[in-house]
Amino acid sequence: MSSNAAEDAGEKGGVWWSIKDAKRNRKDEVEGWLDRRVRQPADSLYQKSFVELVLRQKPLPPSKDGRHIPLQATREEPLVDERRSHPYVSNTVRNARYTICDFLPKQLWFQATRLHNFYFICIGVPQTIPGLSTTGNYTTILPLTFFILLTMFKEAYDDFKRHKMDNVENNQYAHLLRKKQAGGHGEASIQALTKTLSLSGMLPWKSKRAHEAVDEVQDSDEDVDLQWVKVRWRNMKVGDIVRLKRDEAVPADLALLYADGEDGIAYVETMALDGETNLKSKQAPPGLRTCSNIAGIKTCAAEFVCEDPNRDLYDFNGRAMIHDAATPLTLNEVLYRGSILRNTTYAVGLVVNTGEECKIRMNANHHPNAKKPRLERYANQVVLTLIGYVVLLSVGVSMGYLIWHQKLEVRAWYLNNAYVGFDEIIVGFLIMFNNVIPLSLFVSLEIVKIGQMILVHSDREMYDEETDTPMICNTNTILENLGQVSYVLSDKTGTLTENVMKFRGMSVGGLAFTHGTDSTRREGSFDGRRLSERSAPQTHSTGLVSEKKVSITVEDREITPVETAATQHGRPSLQQRQSSGVPRRSVQGTDSFVNIAELIRYMMNHPFAAISQKAREFILAMALCHTALPETAEDGTVKFQASSPDELALLEAAQDLGYLLIQRASQSITLLHSDGNGHQTRETYGVLDVIEFSSKRKRMSIIVRCPDGRIWLLCKGADSVIVPRLQHAALASRKSHEVRRSVQIEREHRRRSEQMTPRNSFGARPSMTLRRRSSMDIRPDPTAKNARLEVPRVSHEVRVQMRSLDASRERASGLGRLQSPAVADDATVFSRCFKHMDDFAMQGLRTLLFAHKTISASEYAGWKKVYQDATTSLTDRQELVEAAADMIEQDFDLLGASAIEDKLQKGVPETIDKLRRANIKIWMLTGDKRETAINIAHSAQICKPESDLFVLDSAKGALDAQLRDAVVDVRTGCSHSVLVIDGHTLAQVDAEAELKQVFYDLIPLVDSVICCRASPSQKAGIVEAIRSRLPSALTLAIGDGANDIAMIQACHVGVGISGKEGLQAARVADYSISQFRFLQRLLLVHGRWNYMRTAKFILWTFWKEMFFYMMQAL
Repeated sequence: MSSNAAEDAGEKGGVWWSIKDAKRNRKDEVEGWLDRRVRQPADSLYQKSFVELVLRQKPLPPSKDGRHIPLQATREEPLVDERRSHPYVSNTVRNARYTICDFLPKQLWFQATRLHNFYFICIGVPQTIPGLSTTGNYTTILPLTFFILLTMFKEAYDDFKRHKMDNVENNQYAHLLRKKQAGGHGEASIQALTKTLSLSGMLPWKSKRAHEAVDEVQDSDEDVDLQWVKVRWRNMKVGDIVRLKRDEAVPADLALLYADGEDGIAYVETMALDGETNLKSKQAPPGLRTCSNIAGIKTCAAEFVCEDPNRDLYDFNGRAMIHDAATPLTLNEVLYRGSILRNTTYAVGLVVNTGEECKIRMNANHHPNAKKPRLERYANQVVLTLIGYVVLLSVGVSMGYLIWHQKLEVRAWYLNNAYVGFDEIIVGFLIMFNNVIPLSLFVSLEIVKIGQMILVHSDREMYDEETDTPMICNTNTILENLGQVSYVLSDKTGTLTENVMKFRGMSVGGLAFTHGTDSTRREGSFDGRRLSERSAPQTHSTGLVSEKKVSITVEDREITPVETAATQHGRPSLQQRQSSGVPRRSVQGTDSFVNIAELIRYMMNHPFAAISQKAREFILAMALCHTALPETAEDGTVKFQASSPDELALLEAAQDLGYLLIQRASQSITLLHSDGNGHQTRETYGVLDVIEFSSKRKRMSIIVRCPDGRIWLLCKGADSVIVPRLQHAALASRKSHEVRRSVQIEREHRRRSEQMTPRNSFGARPSMTLRRRSSMDIRPDPTAKNARLEVPRVSHEVRVQMRSLDASRERASGLGRLQSPAVADDATVFSRCFKHMDDFAMQGLRTLLFAHKTISASEYAGWKKVYQDATTSLTDRQELVEAAADMIEQDFDLLGASAIEDKLQKGVPETIDKLRRANIKIWMLTGDKRETAINIAHSAQICKPESDLFVLDSAKGALDAQLRDAVVDVRTGCSHSVLVIDGHTLAQVDAEAELKQVFYDLIPLVDSVICCRASPSQKAGIVEAIRSRLPSALTLAIGDGANDIAMIQACHVGVGISGKEGLQAARVADYSISQFRFLQRLLLVHGRWNYMRTAKFILWTFWKEMFFYMMQAL
């Protein structure tokens, strides 16, 4: 019976899908015809006849051999762009929509194209003609003019605020190389006197300029003719030489000339460009090492030939002619505007692109059009209805006049020669009935929106006390759109996450260890980050934190079948995991998680045990395999400057576990090891080679010489690249496949159980509320009395006595698992490690695999020659380096896996859950890598444990087959489906019309989409595709970086977050908030209120005018 019902349901579902597909196809055919026959010819005609002919704005032809930029320190005249025959564009950027010249014509056109304004213009102009109007001549045109001017003034004020924000960016200072100003002795004396008075406070209005001048004078890098001068960004030109200091933003696209880093390497943060959190290393071309000071720059004869400006963030082509020798100029030698210099004292660069020709600005949505409220579309339908109503009334009354004229007026002697023509009488009635569409409606709407904006802006529940940031409304035009949002497209870094990484656990020897709770932090772990040989950290003999008195309340627990199911199948509460830092769920089929404090205790008591040696090697790998630099402050505090937050978390974890990085040079790494008994020893490892991480390699390796003389290769990276390089790769791959298959079976079982659960009328399951209860929730039993257990503080003597307990007591406390013989079994270790990684990933943690091997001196010497040739090659250097690295990165032994938490902002999972229950689809568009994006999606509950992930990857085969399979799977039925695609695959999809059609037909069917490695222009393209393919959908974009600006401007509603990446997004967004969690109140409270109130106001006005003028006509 159930099978028949399922078949009937399947047949009905198939019929429903076919009907829906037919409707969609017809709609697409109509839209396609309109696009081909109307929109495209109209756009082409506008481009040719107006833009090119009238405005003389023609597309720029490509340059013959790129732009040639000489390195001339003494040049004063600007360089000329051969494409324009004019100087290159200025470094000024503009996010505002209007200028002083085009504001009036653009706004007049925008206001005239609004339906209600067009109607009143058509009524008001004839009304001013004497003899036609039955009312006053100016009763419509004057209020309309006042209303339009008021709206334009409001729009001008909003754009004025955007101009002010643009000025903040354009007026920042950068150090440029300029000629010294020649002045007489008297002028120099006056300047010196002004500086002295300003610094003394007697001329406060010039104090800031005086300080700047003092900085210039005190600069150690001086020359007879040249000096470093502070210049505003807007005054920079192509060919200028810029000096950047640490933590300064890059003001334009620069070719790197020199960096004060090790081996001339500069580290830059590109989070605002591509969303990636790891630092990128940049190195100046060989032959420019003399450009460290002004004298070296003056004597260097070089010319840079660069490609024409384009929007490709991941590629740069050019060459540098240095003393008549050609050197390739690639992405590794260029710094883009929007990036920030990190971990480097200073760097010198040559400006190659400025202003709107910078990469980040090429990806921006230039000067977007003004946004209209979605409710205006329905208001226009009301207006059209009322226009038809007015016309019917006017025609009806005019026909009545004609009948009255034939029957009565021709016979009345007192109405001789008073006949009015039909055209005049119908125009008169149209003017008389024009108030059926009241102008007061739109004036009142503007007043209502101002009040709504004040209510939203003054909401204290959207005020962030930590950052002292209120909610800001940059526009009140589209307030009602907040209540109609159906798609939320969110950035990841800085929007959903805080970009703060915490080490939460590791898997070593087939055992999973948790880290992050207060009980796992050591007093001897240099938590204060202080280096003081005189005062060693105070620890007990065990090296563990002294345990405080703990009070535990024990209650009897009542578990219902629903709660049990949730405990078994559901992911534990994210809030609990974040607060404790410990994954609560035990791994099925393996031993449960062990507290890392137990591991440290066991390592001290059994230093030569197998698990102790493996754990020690794993901790050493965390402390050695990185590119971070330690910095010691004056008070002895040690801080790490890492290339990524992941490395910082691993270093801090290694420090907590007894290995502190205290010094790093180009050829050595020094660690300070604490053995737990208060003894500290320094260990120095020689650094032979570092093979850095790249998005293509997905791994990083370091070769060190240990204190005992052996050569040790350490590697960390994604499991997809580490597993094939293991010594027992076949066994590891088989175990990985078995674990993934068992996980898929478990998810399939969970998905089917979800589908069998009936839903209520709102689409939710009745047990959803119960299932959201955490597995740790305790229900008090009224028949049981609370028991209170007091645990006394453990002293040193108690710890010593505990060591003498028998092995059965150790096993009871969890230490017995550390003596398991399975530690030496590769098959068991592989299986458990991969299961631990899946468990970590399901909880949203970022996982890395660590592997190692010992290299003989002869093997290293042979490989070193190949690697040296690859690093010094002038052609295909990156490919040769990767090939050489692949030679040595083979036959690894598995060390273990790490789990790092990318901490979410407060309230993110709850906000996403509420938005999803409000039938709003959540998408995540990020520039980060795929694995990271999926892990964060699990943490933020964009992906559920039972979600079906459909990963589209052009490297895995034909895209058309992948898309067809995904469409079939989604339509057969999924409890929750998530589509994952990367930027490269998306570019291939957009390049083929057929793939594009299938892809954008699939998008509305899935619940969420994760787009990783997406450029800013691709983010905006996705928004535009949604708007064109789903006209009824209303999109909202939220982000905090400069790479989100194009997406925010392309959406119906743009929300910016005042985050760590700056205020670029908040400046151009329609609304600005400080935390993602405020989005739920902005949409579900204020959005609903504004939408309902505005809609009711329009409807009430409609019916009021309808009945009022019907009575007048009768």
